[in-house]
Amino acid sequence: MKQIDLLSLSDLDQPIVEQLAVRAIELGACWISRNMPQTLSGARVGSIAELPGWRNPTALALGVAAMGGINVNVTAKLEGAETIEDLAGYMDNWFDLMAIRTPSLPRLRAFADALDAPVMNLRTNDNHPCEVLGDLAFVLSQRGSWDGLRVAVVGPAGNIARSWFEAAETLSIEVVQVAPPSLLFSAADCGARRRTADDPRVIEDADLIVTDCWPSAPSREERDALPSFRITAVLLDRCRPDVFFIPCPPVTRGEEVAADAMRHQRCLATSAKAFLMHAQNAFVESVL
Repeated sequence: MKQIDLLSLSDLDQPIVEQLAVRAIELGACWISRNMPQTLSGARVGSIAELPGWRNPTALALGVAAMGGINVNVTAKLEGAETIEDLAGYMDNWFDLMAIRTPSLPRLRAFADALDAPVMNLRTNDNHPCEVLGDLAFVLSQRGSWDGLRVAVVGPAGNIARSWFEAAETLSIEVVQVAPPSLLFSAADCGARRRTADDPRVIEDADLIVTDCWPSAPSREERDALPSFRITAVLLDRCRPDVFFIPCPPVTRGEEVAADAMRHQRCLATSAKAFLMHAQNAFVESVL
């Protein structure tokens, strides 16, 4: 029987997301004590990376090894010459789980449908569920609950904001994407707990502030407007005293964040991003 995939947080129900986050917290404690459970002993994980970035693949390889399994980088491509069906068949011969970074979420879904083994989405250009699941696990470890959590995602309509919108479809959280009008999601992407705003002042009401990088080629109007959305220490001082500020790496100081914001006491990026490994480990353990 096909195991569960982690392609989008909106594909999972709330109890499963909660179970993964709670287990991530437990595994985080095991990591700190250097006493990781060997629950992945004998597990064979394959990784395909068609997008740049080092955090998710590194965290996966290190985490799987620490829990007794092996992780192998596969140079095949979902966007290559082989059909999805052929590639899936070959991967099922050798691997218990596939972890994929690939541009297209629809193509990743097609691969997951063709594969018997579970698939974990390490990033697409459409969404980034493991990144958000790690942040959610960190917030749960600090706050004890997600109920009523107000999240401000400051940045363009990209894969980070999309995954937070997907999380809001499943969890009792409210997410607002904050950006200049031309960089906002359309009304069709919004819903009861998902909205957009082009007023930077709404950031001050958030319990959690997340940033994403600015567009690489903004229009003249966007270049003029974006500095108003930069997270600074002055802005963080105006926010709730217990706000979580977790900028998504890689961070560009002088663009989406100011250098002084990265030094602010409410910037929790380093400790929060440790949970990326633990969240990925929790999912792999749950399906193997």
